[in-house]
Amino acid sequence: MDYRESVLRYVIFLLKNDLFLFVAFLGAIAGGVYFNWDKILKSKNDVFCIKKIEFDGNERVSDILLLKTSGLRYKSNILAPSLETVKKRLENIAWIRSAVVQRRLPDKIYVMVSERIPIAIFQLKHKLYLVDADGKILENDGIGNFSNLPIVIGEGAEKEAARFLDCIEKFPLLRKQLVFAIRIGKRRWNMKINKGITVKLPEKGVSNAMRILEEISDSSGFFNEDISTIDLRMLDRVIISKASREDVKSTSGNEKK
Repeated sequence: MDYRESVLRYVIFLLKNDLFLFVAFLGAIAGGVYFNWDKILKSKNDVFCIKKIEFDGNERVSDILLLKTSGLRYKSNILAPSLETVKKRLENIAWIRSAVVQRRLPDKIYVMVSERIPIAIFQLKHKLYLVDADGKILENDGIGNFSNLPIVIGEGAEKEAARFLDCIEKFPLLRKQLVFAIRIGKRRWNMKINKGITVKLPEKGVSNAMRILEEISDSSGFFNEDISTIDLRMLDRVIISKASREDVKSTSGNEKK
């Protein structure tokens, strides 16, 4: 058997093999798509048309805002949009933490979003904002719906709010008495609690300081009216200052450092 006859027999064997034909068929389709991709994208054939755009997971952000921001258009070619670009556009919305964008052929784009959850009201320069656990500042529209959230004040407070609140949640009596917390010099916290008392917390060991504070309070977490400040910045002592008449009348108690 010479070489040409061997090759011929091998080709005949491949042609008789169903798998080879199937692969060849797929290759032909792939080649057709590759060489006609621009035409496909520009095609107005209903087969490639976006007829449905479904948003899921959104409560605070409206479908209208999501659609406008996404850049998606009904009746446009479903293969044309870059899903990664759509994802980035949606995640630029302050309330959107993450987005997943999927093509569901033949005619549907499905978008699942995860919204940010406010954990505190952040006051900066007499303006109020909502912030989430990442310290992301959210729009303050509808802030009244979150009036039960704790208030944090001062530069940098939004970045450290989650850590501080996680700590105080372990002490429910103190959490009930918290009026607001002030970030001092980007280093530590002061708390304003019931009856206008200021609690000065240390830079480190905040959890231990709160444990001491809860121990020296009464069974309801309250303190005497004549207390002005409770200083817990030193590890080995608690310094309690009594309030003067002016202190009792005052409700501000802001401190710079």
